[in-house]
Amino acid sequence: MKFNRLLLCVVALLMAVTASGCFQNKLIDHVTFKPSDDLKTIRISLVFSPDIQTDFGAAFNIKQYGSLFVSPFYGLDQPFEFGFDLNTAVFNDQDYVRLTPTTNLPNGTPIGLPRDKDGKPYALAEVKNPNPASSKYDLYAYVDVLHANWLGAAAIFTFMDYKYFPPYLRVTQIFLRDSAGKPGVVGSVFGPSLNLDGSMKTPGGLVLFANIRQLISGHALAGGKETTLRPEPGVIVSGPSAAEYDGDEQALVALQGRLVNGLNSL
Repeated sequence: MKFNRLLLCVVALLMAVTASGCFQNKLIDHVTFKPSDDLKTIRISLVFSPDIQTDFGAAFNIKQYGSLFVSPFYGLDQPFEFGFDLNTAVFNDQDYVRLTPTTNLPNGTPIGLPRDKDGKPYALAEVKNPNPASSKYDLYAYVDVLHANWLGAAAIFTFMDYKYFPPYLRVTQIFLRDSAGKPGVVGSVFGPSLNLDGSMKTPGGLVLFANIRQLISGHALAGGKETTLRPEPGVIVSGPSAAEYDGDEQALVALQGRLVNGLNSL
């Protein structure tokens, strides 16, 4: 049965008619993970495909702990990246500890991380930029002040309205599950939220979450060594309109094409 399923998946790929379980997202190529020698500072980023060739770049400093960053495309050796470079002392920052953790992304949909040890939806402190970065984008940091496991970053792009990406839809890639099946890294593209009259409330964007404790403890990494993490096969499609895209490769490819064009226009 497993062989037949694999064979069907391969045939579907060759025929370019694949389900989302076999569909390979051509937007995010891989993740890079690089800890400092003392394992106190972590740099992790989503590295995008060469299709995204924008000169757009941005940064958001998180106090003295480091920053979120968007690095422009400089060629095949330096592709477009989105991620963070943060000291894990950020988990204990009292300003962030006092924030009420949220279980939702900026568009109101669930963060989508595994439930916590008590079986509750995972909640993270959302750190907003006090000075909006630009009229084109904004950046958010996420800090796991309750469990000191997860760090995250989100980039909101004003071009990502419902013409570019369906409202509340989320397309996710998973990296490095542990023996219990829990992901080490989650990368997603998500759609906008709407007001009651159907107008856009919050644009869509990109989000990256990394379980720092799992990444460090699950690998025999030499200090300072950069590791490349490849996504597991397929994508996870969620949200109210997920049924329209789950299993429809043409729809997912068209969605990717619009996103690539939008990012390249920044």
